[in-house]
Amino acid sequence: MRVQITVTDDDDQTFEGEADLAPAGTRRGRARRAPPAPPAAPGAAADGKLDFGLPLRAFLKKHATGGGPRKFAVLLARMTAGKTGVEVTREAVEKAWTQNKGVLGGDFQDMYATRSKGEGWTDAGKTRGTFVLRADWRQALK
Repeated sequence: MRVQITVTDDDDQTFEGEADLAPAGTRRGRARRAPPAPPAAPGAAADGKLDFGLPLRAFLKKHATGGGPRKFAVLLARMTAGKTGVEVTREAVEKAWTQNKGVLGGDFQDMYATRSKGEGWTDAGKTRGTFVLRADWRQALK
């Protein structure tokens, strides 16, 4: 029997996959060793949790690597403490970006938000001019 599995962890990160199941006790149904866990994201704690208590600048210096869309997602994650669905205004993001543009590498560009949405890390909020974090935002840490 083929099944599709969707699991959501405590951080609202979603994992999906498919598997073939066999009745218990059959040759295919015997216990198997689990594959090794994937390596943790850079800067993640051993338990996979990020320290959102770090000052904003230190958090960005540690986790905001790569291009503008990745940095945008990480900044939004820090502003929402990693919670999905929390709306943050464009003005608040731009202000935080401007205060940390030395770490983030220049001025805020609207295209960062658009491209971050295209990667599935962020989305537009219900209110015009707001952004929300999506469950897959941790991919921006890689």
